[in-house]
Amino acid sequence: MWEVGKVASKKQTNATTNDYEFCAVPEDKRKSYASLTIVWTGYVFVVTSMMAGGGLAAGLKFSNILLVCVLGNVFLGIIATLVSIISSKNGLSFALLTKYSFGINGSRIASFFVPLVNLGWYIIQAATYGHFIALIFNFGSIGEGICMILSAILMGIFAFAGIKAISVLGYVSIPAIVFLSLATSARAINISGGLSSIFAYTPSTVMTISTGVTAIIGTWILSSATCIADIMRYAKNTKEAILSALTGLLLGNSLMIICGALAAIAVNNSDLPAVLLSMGLLIPSIILMTTNIFTTNAANLYSNSLNLSNSFNMDRKKMIIILLIVAALATLTKPYEISVFFTFLETLGNVIPPLAGIIIADYFILNKGRYESLESVKFEKWNIYAFLTWAISLILSFIIPVGLPALTSLISSIIIFPILSIIFKNKKIKGGSSYEEV
Repeated sequence: MWEVGKVASKKQTNATTNDYEFCAVPEDKRKSYASLTIVWTGYVFVVTSMMAGGGLAAGLKFSNILLVCVLGNVFLGIIATLVSIISSKNGLSFALLTKYSFGINGSRIASFFVPLVNLGWYIIQAATYGHFIALIFNFGSIGEGICMILSAILMGIFAFAGIKAISVLGYVSIPAIVFLSLATSARAINISGGLSSIFAYTPSTVMTISTGVTAIIGTWILSSATCIADIMRYAKNTKEAILSALTGLLLGNSLMIICGALAAIAVNNSDLPAVLLSMGLLIPSIILMTTNIFTTNAANLYSNSLNLSNSFNMDRKKMIIILLIVAALATLTKPYEISVFFTFLETLGNVIPPLAGIIIADYFILNKGRYESLESVKFEKWNIYAFLTWAISLILSFIIPVGLPALTSLISSIIIFPILSIIFKNKKIKGGSSYEEV
């Protein structure tokens, strides 16, 4: 059970670290819309979204790429909006929010699963950057391995300093990313012979619209459903949290995916570093890849450290050191290869939505849009119905033959979790949380 004494202890810890791993962000520490948007957009402006766009170009016409981009990002925007409302109202990280729906021990599993997958993103992006540097200088396989390891380590430096350092990095990198992404697109259109040639492009293979939308959802479902809470808990109000979330997804993610698709169509290649170099954009591509990946991976590792601090009750900075060692070694598996990357995206697009659905249903349906503070409740150790909902929703996403699997699993979880909770749980739901009175 959650003990009040532990809450006080965690508060003292947070007073030292200023990252509020174990308590709500105080009202006087909340940040402006501009600051939140810089951090979140810097997180979204990532070359892996460009890689996803390049992968889509291998199986979809450009008009269909635009369609799946809109559909996928609207889906992500809805989830991000709901999660942002919950986190901004309560000032809690994703790891702390899961205590309400999964229980104390269940929260540790849920918040361990998220950084486990998020670490996969970190490794992919660090490996992509190392691969890119090795291509530039023709280092060969051994040199590439060294570059990938160093990339994983160097990108973690900003995560040590916390949200302030990530915000500063975003102010520097985002203008460069926007400019260079647009420049890359213009160069791609010119190489292709104009927009008419882009729209006349016919891919060598065939990809279904549903597969394309699932891939788009996979690019940011993890962040939209989980990591965004770690950023939007700093919002001064829900309006600013929602606007910040939608700015990053509907504008930022869409731009990166479309730019990646245009570049891939222009040179008929889905390997993004190779594409940028083949377009003669050596210096711009170095700036793009460096600012882009460093910004995103710093925020990525920061979010990871918050979640794992909850899972293992460990200091955030010690956790970062462990993560950097694991990530550095894992880059040697070369996860930047497009087939591995797309398998990863499709898996995320199916597995993560129920996790968001459970939290959304718990807050808005079972608890009527209000949680009691962490200090006011004792949580159950396990909520088996949350995990049962997750499993059933995932199974339904595979066996229901129509619609999008991600949408199926999300809606299923929002419906199933309240039903199971209301029918089988013999305890009160008061004011915002299933809890026992202190």
